Amino acid sequence: MRVPRVRRGRSTAQWVNRSGRLLRRWGRAKTTAGSRASAVAIALALSGGVALPQDAHAGCDYSGAWLQGACGRVARVWNDGTWDAYVTGYGWHIDGFTAEERHAINAKSWGGGFGKHYTDANGNEDILFFLVFLNSHDSPEPIAGWARQWYTKPVLGGLSLGGGYFAGISARNDVAHYVPFPLVLPVVSLRYRKASLMGTFIPRLPGGANPGDLGFFWARYEF
Repeated sequence: MRVPRVRRGRSTAQWVNRSGRLLRRWGRAKTTAGSRASAVAIALALSGGVALPQDAHAGCDYSGAWLQGACGRVARVWNDGTWDAYVTGYGWHIDGFTAEERHAINAKSWGGGFGKHYTDANGNEDILFFLVFLNSHDSPEPIAGWARQWYTKPVLGGLSLGGGYFAGISARNDVAHYVPFPLVLPVVSLRYRKASLMGTFIPRLPGGANPGDLGFFWARYEF
């Protein structure tokens, strides 16, 4: 299904209504990878409107450069990227937790997942991923989204440092019983050739869902 271009002059309400109808049609139809990426990009528009090659915008027929750029990034990873495997393993509860809470919470965040990445001409990466792991309360927690990593020039035969961010969604049993919520977090990585150790920092949140600062670490292998 081809997503029609949004014409200039439409009101915000008309655009929202039209977008909702298109997404419902997308959910009922068999679609191409380009149109799937168009719908995903609405949730991942934080990726920004960086210029991409023309073919990366196939199926991303939006008038806004920002949304079209986001869709193009997702489509490029999905169509031209290569596969990754993930293994999660450790949650570092940094501070804000009592001794009793530390004894009760789970630090071994075992789990895993898969994804795809695309490496650009500068050696930096756009990444799509899906993970499921055991969180601090030993409950399964899914997380999916898009990430951007900028890398230093490799040394010592392929060792490089990376930094960037990801935007996506997650869901927890203790947060409205798995109602999805958005996430935007920093990501750092230490990569040697095709293997990476990656991590993020999750700040404390009001309301008791995350009473302390947390570091979360996982590994990735690029096929």
